[in-house]
Amino acid sequence: MKVLFYYRGSEHFGVQALISYLESKGHEVELIYDPALGDNGYLDISFINNFLNKIVCNDKLVIEKVVRFNPDLVAFSAITNLYLPITRLAKKIKKVLDIPIVIGGIHPTSIPEEVIKDECYDALCIGEGEEPLEELLQRLEKKQSYTDVKNLWVRDASGKIHKNNKRPIISSLDTLPTADKSLFEKYGALTSQLNIMTTRGCPFECTFCVNSFRNSLYTGEVYLRQRSVKNVIDGITELLKVHKFKSIRFHDDVFAFNVKWLRDFRDSYSKHVNLPFHCNVTPSTAKEEILKLLSEAGCTKISMGVQSGSEKIRTKLLHRKHTDEDIIAAAQRIKKYGMKLSAEYIFGFPEETPEDMWKSLDLNDKLDANYTPSFIFYPYPKTELAEYCLKKGYLTEENYKQVKQGHGSYHTTGWLTLPYIEDVYKFAKVLPVYTVTPKFLRPLFRKILKLKYGFIHKFLAVISIPMIDPQEFWVRLKEFPRAFFATRRALRVDDWMKKPKKNKNIVRNFTTLNVRQNRNEVAQPLTGTGNLNTAEPWKSKITGFKNKLVNKSTKT
Repeated sequence: MKVLFYYRGSEHFGVQALISYLESKGHEVELIYDPALGDNGYLDISFINNFLNKIVCNDKLVIEKVVRFNPDLVAFSAITNLYLPITRLAKKIKKVLDIPIVIGGIHPTSIPEEVIKDECYDALCIGEGEEPLEELLQRLEKKQSYTDVKNLWVRDASGKIHKNNKRPIISSLDTLPTADKSLFEKYGALTSQLNIMTTRGCPFECTFCVNSFRNSLYTGEVYLRQRSVKNVIDGITELLKVHKFKSIRFHDDVFAFNVKWLRDFRDSYSKHVNLPFHCNVTPSTAKEEILKLLSEAGCTKISMGVQSGSEKIRTKLLHRKHTDEDIIAAAQRIKKYGMKLSAEYIFGFPEETPEDMWKSLDLNDKLDANYTPSFIFYPYPKTELAEYCLKKGYLTEENYKQVKQGHGSYHTTGWLTLPYIEDVYKFAKVLPVYTVTPKFLRPLFRKILKLKYGFIHKFLAVISIPMIDPQEFWVRLKEFPRAFFATRRALRVDDWMKKPKKNKNIVRNFTTLNVRQNRNEVAQPLTGTGNLNTAEPWKSKITGFKNKLVNKSTKT
């Protein structure tokens, strides 16, 4: 079966995992990737966004590529603030091709009852997608009904929604193939930094984070799982055979929480990989032994979530039981072992006052952090803190509706009704610049923070963009031209008939690919609806420009 994935913004570990898994089961998989150069999450300037989106990855080019590939299934993955553009595109694809469209990811997992209302989606996946997607494709290939596939909500021909039960989680991540990054690579999405994850889940349940909701879905199961050290090292070395990465970023929510695992990792990583890496910790996991092991393994930079300088906010609202002393001690230990510290903050929490925000600034002075990525609280649907805000009146029903539709982001938008909302914007945008400014100039920034919100703060908001994560920013800036031209080429060139050689090294345990001999074969018109519901074969309705494209493709 032919499966087409779409993603935007950055390479996505979930999509990479699904691509590898479905390829290992014999399916032909293609990707359309939108670098979203005009929607980077930091700035919201409409004419720049529209211009870049038009010349890099406009909808016409995307849909033309979809038509030429002629998939049996189109799959989307969505976090909340990507849901809006993804759904807009899904609706356009649905008008052109009468093929099933499925969506997964944390957003539909959180609010399936809202997402399934969008009729462009024939089904949505709750939780892990590997096994339900494979079963869905098997049913489609055999022309069988699949309204009972676990983890899926399915809309049948009558409009009835089948809300199927969840299946057990995949207990061992080692059973999954190594992530296939080749499809992202051809769009220029990869940089000199290898981005990977070794876990699924998080050992903590902070109220503002989607992990708190996701963990609650699996009562009786431990959602947090980690690949074995051997599996992680084997996967990295496979990827290094075909990609010239200079450093590694472990994106696990908390990378270092298992001391025994970390000891084995230190020994194996130093021997077989030996590249500088960056990972995440919390003040409670930044213990002496853990930091020593990380340093010995080759860690050069650590991101630590502080979130707020106010103990009241941290303990009462966030369920983060760290005192100021705990956080300061953790920062000192990180510095002791020669690693750079990126201390992360969030502004705009309910009940937060300007005094609380000043405490974040004061605490950061004591941490002596190298960088301070700062964000605005975004009430992700179904998280404990979002529901608290709704109940207490900090979040209106209308604003919550906007969030559920995917509007705004944690970089630019404050959704809560707060008396000090301008202070939220000031601190979130000034703190990253404040941190990298020589200490003798910091009193000036403190005076700027006392001024009424205006032009100078908006100017500093622009200046703060490279300060959020300078290393990541400059890497992406350097790679921008390559991503620009690679994306345009990938959308115009159809190379799915020949598999990149690199895949033989990246993906393990491949079965023989079940690939159609004639990629341009067009199915006969469908005599029914476009819903995922019956045992009838899925066939394309070729109309308008699609006829032209298919005929052109067939001739070539």
